[in-house]
Amino acid sequence: MEYKIALSPKKIVNKEFKVDFKGYNADEVDHYLDQIVKDYESFAKLLNESYDKIDQLESQVRKLKEENTRLEREKALQEDNIHALEENVSSNVDILKRLSLLEKAVFSNK
Repeated sequence: MEYKIALSPKKIVNKEFKVDFKGYNADEVDHYLDQIVKDYESFAKLLNESYDKIDQLESQVRKLKEENTRLEREKALQEDNIHALEENVSSNVDILKRLSLLEKAVFSNK
């Protein structure tokens, strides 16, 4: 959805009204338009700050996603390493058990 802003502070300041016989007080209209201009300038500043903050947060989200991806890859690698170590420890335990049985068999016969 696209938002179109019809007025700007400059357009408001430069707007000229026709003077009518039973028209409004020009000073009151000018004062009111000055207030409107100040509000528009405040809204524009707030909007620009919001866009800057959005850009900053989107950049931060992008960096955090990249960091998350890197950490997930590192975690998978570490899990693979742990699995390999567990297999190695398991085979070492089997070897030690066999060696122990062989020692018992050899030394019990003597």
